[in-house]
Amino acid sequence: MDREKPQAVLLETILVRWFNAVGRLQASAVPNRYALAKWSDQFPGALVSEVNAASLRTFAKALHGEGYSDAYIRRIFAIGKRALNWAVEEELLDRAPFVKLPADGEARSRAMTMMEAAWFIRAAADDLPHVRLYVALAFGTAARPSSILELSTFRQLDFEAGVIDLNPPGRRQNKKYRPAIPMADFLVPFLVSVPPGRVILFNDKPLKSIRSAIERVRERARLMIRHDAAGRVLAAWRAGDKSGAAKILQQAKEMADAMLTVSAYTLRHTVATELRGRGVQPWELSGFLGHSTGYRTTEGYAKNRPEHLRGVVRAVSAYWSDLGALLGGGHLGPVVNQEQRSSCVLPSQLPKGIKPLGYLVEPNGIEPLTSTMPL
Repeated sequence: MDREKPQAVLLETILVRWFNAVGRLQASAVPNRYALAKWSDQFPGALVSEVNAASLRTFAKALHGEGYSDAYIRRIFAIGKRALNWAVEEELLDRAPFVKLPADGEARSRAMTMMEAAWFIRAAADDLPHVRLYVALAFGTAARPSSILELSTFRQLDFEAGVIDLNPPGRRQNKKYRPAIPMADFLVPFLVSVPPGRVILFNDKPLKSIRSAIERVRERARLMIRHDAAGRVLAAWRAGDKSGAAKILQQAKEMADAMLTVSAYTLRHTVATELRGRGVQPWELSGFLGHSTGYRTTEGYAKNRPEHLRGVVRAVSAYWSDLGALLGGGHLGPVVNQEQRSSCVLPSQLPKGIKPLGYLVEPNGIEPLTSTMPL
């Protein structure tokens, strides 16, 4: 293909070529494939020239009819537009039809209340070390999940300056900007024992997603909320306060059901909402979150003057302390060095205040394998 006319090329040809050359290599490869499948379903056998304002309106209406949100429809349109523009840049097409993106939907605003966050942290405390470490970093940095999962000790953790650079060496900044931020004091015990390399590891391997772990923690939090409510309901019932018992039961049910909507991004939104409520200025919060407003200035200051954005970190630390108070003075607790496997660490060897996790891992080349070990 060499600068072909839109009326001479099948739309699906462009979609497939873009996916094979670009889309499948991106972190969003699966969403890209789903989005292109929607384009293919809407325009089967169509030419590129058949993509116009009228056909796009029909496309958007069909997606709405399938129950997709405005934000997701906009994403589907954006991926198709990206493929068409790429074809022009690569000189496969001489021009591409204009794809107007639909209006964006409302921003995801789900944020946990103080009590919900406290229950979530309490549930995470019973999980594996890498999950506890992730949750601590999520509350201490309000970073995007991918930023935390890709965090490395190499040139990203500076304990002397007290800075966490969320952008790994070699990564080019994009609209998902990753700032350098001051390190909250409560994160230090979690991070000092992390061995060189990736911070979040499971079975000595980096994670691509934390979704299943978050789902496990939120389900445990639901059970904890219901169990706690059951005791208080019984106490109120025995005291003759039937209306009080009914109220406790209803509130617990609503909170437990709300935990089902918690995702990895919810932690980021929760911290951001809480910081704004604690009086953190918008420009400071923007720099801390890596949003576009003023991020270039705050990034430079954060790297060279760690005291910059300290007000945000003080608010984060105060929030963490308040959650600890709701937990009865307990918290996640520092994570044991990931180089030590729990089956090889005696209780007497654990750092002060850390209890045995109660988890064993499968053999990793140092014990002779027996038939019962995998069980």
